[in-house]
Amino acid sequence: MHRTIVSTAAAVALATVLTACGGSDLSVGDGADAESSQGPDAGAAADAGAAADAGAVPSGTEQTPTAAPSSTEPFGAKVGDTLSLEGAAGLGGSGSVQSDTTLNAYEDDAEPAMATFGAGPGKRLVAAEFTILSTGDTAYDETGNIGAHVVDADGNAYPSKPGDPTAGASLPLNLYLPPGDETTGWMIFDVPEDAEITSVTYQMDPILQPDDKQNRGTWTVLD
Repeated sequence: MHRTIVSTAAAVALATVLTACGGSDLSVGDGADAESSQGPDAGAAADAGAAADAGAVPSGTEQTPTAAPSSTEPFGAKVGDTLSLEGAAGLGGSGSVQSDTTLNAYEDDAEPAMATFGAGPGKRLVAAEFTILSTGDTAYDETGNIGAHVVDADGNAYPSKPGDPTAGASLPLNLYLPPGDETTGWMIFDVPEDAEITSVTYQMDPILQPDDKQNRGTWTVLD
């Protein structure tokens, strides 16, 4: 450590003498050469890297929200069609988790079974009825309304919420379907009053696996 300090001091002293003698264009040390050769953006890049390492957002950078877990590009399915989806076995689980999921019906202006299930100011209630048949060799176990969304013409996705429409009972909040078992029920969604809903999506096990065409079904609801 003492040897490094002495060498640095000697280099600084030498630079001072050379500058005084008109040698200001002479680089001192390899570090100065490296920084000069990288161009004027090197300092900014280093600052940005340091900010990223510290978990900070560089000045002038705007954070954008995470994309909605649904797609506005349907896969050809319509109301009444059945899609085969794949789920996840869960932490420490094994085997295949699969379902045949059918969108039986869609209501673009639904009525709540109770006032507490109604939509808030400036919104309306829509509803979708699903039938889910467990077709894998391991039970499908999930919170019943976590993977469903409706999507509008602008690509905005709206998640389902607990509650029943007047059209019928909702899906159980806790789904547990052993192989061969099925369940049918409604899900309700709050959307803006003027939203044009174009599709309904259902994703199996969205917390445990990425959103893709193997575990998410999309049904168009426009004529």
